[in-house]
Amino acid sequence: MKTSVSKFLNIVLKSFLAISVIGLFCFFAIAEIAKHMTEDVWKQLGLTPADADMNIKNSILQGTLYYYGAKNAGNIITGNRVAVINDIVAYAKKYTNSAEFKINYKKHRDQMKPKPYEYTPATTESIKAQERQRLEINLKAAEEGLNSPNPKIKSGAPSRIENIKKELAALDDPNNKTIKRLIDDDKRMNESVVSQNEEQLKKFEARYPEDPQVLLKRRLEEMLNITADVDYAAELRDTEWKGKKWKVFVNPVYEKKSKEWKLAFRAGKPATDAVRAAAEKWLKEFK
Repeated sequence: MKTSVSKFLNIVLKSFLAISVIGLFCFFAIAEIAKHMTEDVWKQLGLTPADADMNIKNSILQGTLYYYGAKNAGNIITGNRVAVINDIVAYAKKYTNSAEFKINYKKHRDQMKPKPYEYTPATTESIKAQERQRLEINLKAAEEGLNSPNPKIKSGAPSRIENIKKELAALDDPNNKTIKRLIDDDKRMNESVVSQNEEQLKKFEARYPEDPQVLLKRRLEEMLNITADVDYAAELRDTEWKGKKWKVFVNPVYEKKSKEWKLAFRAGKPATDAVRAAAEKWLKEFK
């Protein structure tokens, strides 16, 4: 946080923007909301649609909040912040119930759906064929050892050739322990791949539920949880590192709070309360 009033106000409003737009509706549809937002709202925030799109895209892709470019945000008075929040919420409620939103969400969800690992289970015959190929290669090498100038290799070649021929002859034995072990290994590998695919799909379904309203409800609840215990009277102190100065919380517990919690603190109680009130009202409308 900066020390000058003008710069502080700029940060406050940037933070407010992040909480009211990204923090409240941080999922794919917000990219479309930005495109359709009224020109007047963007002018008040001093934010170009291009900057808004970039911030939203980066926030979604990187999993953290970006709010670059609110050049004239400090010009918005406290009363207008609440009005802008209400404008954004009203638009978002309308848009997230539209067919366009549902189509865009489905498109994004389909793109994010994990591709399963492909694994073709081996058969007894395929394993035998692989083993036969391996043993035949070893047999050829052993036979070449009969003519080796190295006496050690030459003397050991006959017994090695005999053992390999025994292994080749035993491949069709239904009780062949090597074949059984390789089949069991392959079975475990296949089970592991199936398990990984199921786990990936489970995580995906939790992150991107088929019904986008489920995700929207979750985002609203997350925002309420994050901002439930913000201490707007918390003390700050100056700090410096490598020539850069900023403010940190005196209370070390607050300093460890999430970025979103700190953004709510910077935005201030009136703006954050307006967002919370809108979220609570919206949640009551879900079935």
